[in-house]
Amino acid sequence: MFPLLFSRVTVFDVLEHRQQTIKSEVKNLNASALDAMAEDQLIHELATRYKFEIPVIDDDKTYMSHREVDVDVSRDPMRLILDRNRPFYIKGTEITIKVPFRGDPNLFQVRPSSFTLNPPRGEISGHEICLTYTRTDSNAAAVRSDYLKSIQDIKQYLGWLETSLSTFNSNVGQELRPLIAQRRQQLATSSEMVASIGLPIKQTETKLDHREHNYSASALAKSTVSSKKWDVFISHASEDKDSLVRPLASALQQSGLNVWYDEFSLKVGDSLRTSIDYGLANSRYGIVVLSNSFFEKHWPVQELNGLTTKELNGKKVILPIWHNVGFDEVRAFSPILADRLAIPSNVGISRLVKDIGTVVTSD
Repeated sequence: MFPLLFSRVTVFDVLEHRQQTIKSEVKNLNASALDAMAEDQLIHELATRYKFEIPVIDDDKTYMSHREVDVDVSRDPMRLILDRNRPFYIKGTEITIKVPFRGDPNLFQVRPSSFTLNPPRGEISGHEICLTYTRTDSNAAAVRSDYLKSIQDIKQYLGWLETSLSTFNSNVGQELRPLIAQRRQQLATSSEMVASIGLPIKQTETKLDHREHNYSASALAKSTVSSKKWDVFISHASEDKDSLVRPLASALQQSGLNVWYDEFSLKVGDSLRTSIDYGLANSRYGIVVLSNSFFEKHWPVQELNGLTTKELNGKKVILPIWHNVGFDEVRAFSPILADRLAIPSNVGISRLVKDIGTVVTSD
């Protein structure tokens, strides 16, 4: 049986989360970010980034595959089987129909305002809907009928979802304008207060050279324009937080990158699986901190698998960091990762930030 689609989270929860994310980002804009482009352009870029990308099915690109499988028919009431408590296998054909789509795959988890008590079923893999049917007969018409019914139901739900989210997509730019105006006022008030003290102000960015200033501005612009919510996702084991991950995440954020890191991006009450899936799908690159603790964990490996599926058309999105491990240990875990250029953590936080920033801002 396929897993249910459009059922994990309500559209109201998704809208609330998106609105809170927007408020949080605007609240953290600094003066340089606000002055980097005209207000209308900034609003346009942010609105474009935060609009929901409702999936659109590409029917004309549908294709299928098939294989022979063993099917347990012991529970089939139409068959004469003496002992229904024991499996009874016959040969069958498993047909998988894959339907490509454009848009945000995470929205297949969202239940729209209008829905039925029997939502469609299927699996989402990358940007394809996978529908699998198993037959022990030659009834091709039944498979085609089931497939067309599933696609019809999915399209109906996508239509309902578009209706549920259309108001937000239309108004997000209008909602951004007062938020940005309020942030400008906050910064102006703070600057006036500091200036009224009447003492010289010491600049705190003396450690950054000219190239690093350019990198920071470039990273900020890239983060604002990109359709992704975050520049980098950090996958790691919790044991490595204190020694490396927490200071690295903070340094990357201070450099101008938009970072998905659990301590930054999760709040009390969030669904761990849903939030991580959302972070993976909406990040341009994935930093993977490979360590002995990482190799022993379930969640980090699942995150790595998710990042691997994003490496399409030869584009590399995984940025490995070797933390207190060597080539032999990484190769034992993953020969593919062992063959990839990585950064050892002992080069220090500043060098890690610089090397990661060079990659993220170069495309």
